[in-house]
Amino acid sequence: MFDNTAIIAGSGKLPFKIATHLKKLNSKFIVLSIKGFSNITLYKNFNSYSLRMGEGSKAIKILKKNKIKKIIFLGALDRPSLADLKPDLWTLFKVFKFIFFKKTDDVILRNVARIFENEGFKVIGLSDITQSFFLKEGIYGIKKIPKNDLKIINKLLKKTIHWTTKDLGQSIIASKDQILLKEDRKGTNNLINRSMNKKYSKNSYIFIKIKKLHQDTRIDLPTFGFDTLKKLVKTNIKYIILNADSTVIMDKQKILNYLKKSNKTLLSVDIQNLGNNNIIFKYE
Repeated sequence: MFDNTAIIAGSGKLPFKIATHLKKLNSKFIVLSIKGFSNITLYKNFNSYSLRMGEGSKAIKILKKNKIKKIIFLGALDRPSLADLKPDLWTLFKVFKFIFFKKTDDVILRNVARIFENEGFKVIGLSDITQSFFLKEGIYGIKKIPKNDLKIINKLLKKTIHWTTKDLGQSIIASKDQILLKEDRKGTNNLINRSMNKKYSKNSYIFIKIKKLHQDTRIDLPTFGFDTLKKLVKTNIKYIILNADSTVIMDKQKILNYLKKSNKTLLSVDIQNLGNNNIIFKYE
C-alpha cells in the first residue's frame, strides 16, 4: 500500500519515525533529506538522498528514477532567503513568485504541493499512513471540567480559530477573558517562555494549539511533544487544547502518563466548520 513513496524530510523526529514505520511494513520508499534541516546520518539505513531545498530539478529526477508515486512532507522547514535557497532554474521558475512576494506559509505549502502534483506525484498526509500519532477527541489527564470553564474554552477557541485565518501561527496562550500571547515564527516553546513573564504568568489559564481553519491537512499539521508539555507544566496554565485527529502527538504514551502526574487537563477537540461562521466543538 505504501510502496513507491518518498518522504521529504525536514527537521525533527517525525520523518525518522515514519521511515522506521514504513521499513517495518516492508514498504518500498526513499527519503529525501533536506540539508540544513534534516540529519542525513539518521537515514543511513534507508534508501536516502541529501539535497538542498533549492535543488528542485535534482529532486524530481531522483523521484522519477525511483518510480515514486506518492510524496509525504514531514518535519519543519523554515522559509529560506534567496541566498540560502540558491535555486536551480527549475526551482527558480516554479517557486520564486510565491516564496519571495510575501505570501503566507499556508499559501506557499499549498503551492509546493500543487507543483509536485503537476509533476505527476500524489501528495499524501500522515493520516494516510498511520493514526498512531493522533489523539481521538476526548479529555485526558484530570477529566472533570466545570461547565463554566467549557464556556470559557469555547469562546477562546472561536477567537483562536478566527486568528488562524491570518496564517501567522497555530498557538496562543489566554487568560479566562482574552488571548494574551500569540505564536510567531519563533515557535511554540518561545511562546510558552514569553508567558512566564510576570506580566502574563499570573493570568495564563489556557494553551491552545490548532490547525488553521482552511489548512491543507496533508502538510504542516500542528505538533505537540513531551518537551512542550513539560514547559506547560511549569506554568499556571490549567487547560491544554489540541485538535482531535489533526495534531501530531510525539511520544504519545509518555505525554498521557505525564498528564496524570501533573494535574493538567488536555482536551482533544473535534472542530467542525459548518460554514457561515458556524463552528461547533465536540470533546467526547
